[in-house]
Order: sequence, then C-alpha cells, then structure tokens
Amino acid sequence: MNYATFKGLTWLYSGLLPLVITLLALIIIAYINASKLRLAIMSWRKHRLLNSIGIQQKRNLIFYDKLDGNFKVDRLILLKDSILLISLKQYSGNIYCSEKIAEWTQVIDNKSYKFHNPLFELENQITTLQMIVPGITILGALFFDQTATFPKGHPANVLQQGTIPDDFLIQFETADAAYPVLKAWETLVDLSLLSDINDQFQVKT
Repeated sequence: MNYATFKGLTWLYSGLLPLVITLLALIIIAYINASKLRLAIMSWRKHRLLNSIGIQQKRNLIFYDKLDGNFKVDRLILLKDSILLISLKQYSGNIYCSEKIAEWTQVIDNKSYKFHNPLFELENQITTLQMIVPGITILGALFFDQTATFPKGHPANVLQQGTIPDDFLIQFETADAAYPVLKAWETLVDLSLLSDINDQFQVKT
C-alpha cells in the first residue's frame, strides 16, 4: 500500500468514525432504556385506541354521588345511542376475577394481592349518572392494558386492546348521536367538574 492510498483510507476512517460512534451510542441508549421505550409505546397505543372510541369524549370528570361524596370518571364517551363510562385500571400480571365475587386477585411473581371487585364501584357510578339522565342508556366498562392477562377469562364489560366492541368504534366522521342521548350527554358534562384543568373537551376528528 502506497502513501497516497493509506492517506485516503485514513481520511475515510476519520470521516466515518464520528458517525459510527454516534450510532453505537444510540444503540446503547436504546438498549438501556428498552423497557421505558416499550412502556411509552404501549401507553401511546392505549391512549390512541381509547381516543378512537365514540363520537365525543370528556376525560377526568368529577361527579357527586348523592351521599356527600364524589367519584372520578376517567372517560365519559358519547356513542350513537348511549353514553359510555370507562374506568381505567392499572393492574399488571395475572388477574383472576368474576362478575359477582367481592374480591379479585392479582398475581405477580407468584405473589397474590387482593383488591375489591371494581365492577361494584362501576355499577354505583352508572346508577348515579342514570338518576341524572333517566331513560338514557348508560354503559360501563373497565379497561386494562396489555400488562394484564386473564388466564380464566373475565366479565364482558372488562375490555382490553383487541376486545373493544365494534359498536363503540365510530368508523366515520359524520356520525351523529340520537338527539335525546346528545342532550343527556350535555347535561352530564355541564354538571361535572374537571379534576384536571388542563384536560379539555375532546372532539373526535
């Protein structure tokens, strides 16, 4: 190898070296943060899916429960012929549940944890809203993300990604709710309080 060839290769290597170092650094950073990246992607997909439900949505609402208390509604959603209340549940691992039992069980790393059947609370919330807008169908559902699995199945109103009923997903932008349902929706929104002032009225586009 003559001097000119060596000099050319040296210039080539010196020009590629910063790029190689940058790529290696990005790979290392991605590897170290792989878990965080995966969780961030899962969270984005979850919210994108939830945002696709219904015609309009309102998030993080507070309602009085008629017993000098209040409760939070994670998502109140306007459908074509009903109103849907979705409660988000942050439970991972294996979930063993049934519609009528008082406690459900969460199993993580062979350790089990009991928690109150959230369907009971959901039913109480639906009943309270039904009293405000009688005659209007109000549905309720619990939503668990992909970190939860149900080895022995779950009640019909427990939802996950891939199990959202087609009736909840409005496939066209011009979908309109029935007039009585729309008026009931507006009544509930007017009577509610925002738990987070930064959460604004969500209109589907």
